[in-house]
Order: sequence, then C-alpha cells, then structure tokens
Amino acid sequence: MLRHVVLFEFADDTTGETINEIFAGFRTLVAKLPGAIRVSAGENTSPEPLDKGFRHGFVMDFESASARDAYLAHHDHVAFAEGRVIPALKAGLDSIVVFDYEVAE
Repeated sequence: MLRHVVLFEFADDTTGETINEIFAGFRTLVAKLPGAIRVSAGENTSPEPLDKGFRHGFVMDFESASARDAYLAHHDHVAFAEGRVIPALKAGLDSIVVFDYEVAE
C-alpha cells in the first residue's frame, strides 16, 4: 500500500467553507478512482508551533504506486487541482508539500 500525504498552506482569505469543499472534493475523487482506498483530511491540531503555515492536509491510501500515478494523471484530479485547490493556496504550488511512502502491511 502507498500512502500519499499532502499538506496545504491556504491563502489567508480562504474560508473554512471553501477548505471543507476542497476536502469533500478529494473524498469524491477517491470514491470514483480504482486503486484509491481511503482519504482523511483535516486541520493541524498539534500543540507544537512547527507547521510553518501548513495548517491543513490530507492522507490518501492507494493499493500501489501505479494506482497513485493513475490518480495524479487522471483528468478529474488535474482539473480539480488546477481549478479549485491551487487558486485557494497562499502561493500556488509553493504552498503544497507532498510526501509519499510505502506502508508495510
């Protein structure tokens, strides 16, 4: 299994409603793409002041790296990222951190 971790630094004027809609959009993508297992999303709750502005994120699990690659290239993901997610971020792609790793089962 491959875990896809994404952290966001949303623009200061991005509302909580917009952030919730974006996270709902990721849940919709997972539901329709083969090889995507689950997604969870939320706001950072750590008491440590180490988020560096990346206060929101999601974790998406895939059956394999190839399933993740198919998701990244899928037209619905690309359209959603370009049309909805990136415009809501503080500095576009500079406001995203992605970290993927294999999960031992």
